[in-house]
Amino acid sequence: MLFHPLRKPLTLSVLTACLMLIAGPSQSTERQMDILGWIETVQLQAGGFAVDAKLDTGADNSSLNAPEVEEFEKDGDTWVRFTVGNGEDEEATFEKPLHRTARIRSASGTSERPVVKMEICLGNTVREVEVNLADRSGLSYQMLIGRSFMKDHILVDSGSKYTAEPNCGDDDD
Repeated sequence: MLFHPLRKPLTLSVLTACLMLIAGPSQSTERQMDILGWIETVQLQAGGFAVDAKLDTGADNSSLNAPEVEEFEKDGDTWVRFTVGNGEDEEATFEKPLHRTARIRSASGTSERPVVKMEICLGNTVREVEVNLADRSGLSYQMLIGRSFMKDHILVDSGSKYTAEPNCGDDDD
């Protein structure tokens, strides 16, 4: 095949367009995300209680160890009361409106769990997300942080732990 001089600009344009598609967005549109370890300390509620959590990119939502959840009525709505421990003989009791009930599928079958909205501080990120309440007593960590919290904010370094203390601006500066 012979090279035709009029085809050169078209060939370069097509090649440039293909490379831009492969390379993805330019540097100017990238978002800044924190890189944290697979185990971190999180703070529940502003100025609240700290627990160790596993950052789990395989989980959609976050889960908190609450082996005993008590439902009650408050102002005509269903609320839940639950106590969380941090493994150091410290406990905190929370009362939250019941946001919904989730059906969870696992290797051991299907179960229903109460879901509340909680403000969580992890590193420099604070977000209010759905948290399902489960008996995680047999597991190593009191909390599991799922993708709904980490999305667009946090990348997980699977080789690191405890890289950032909760720092979400609840100090009186």
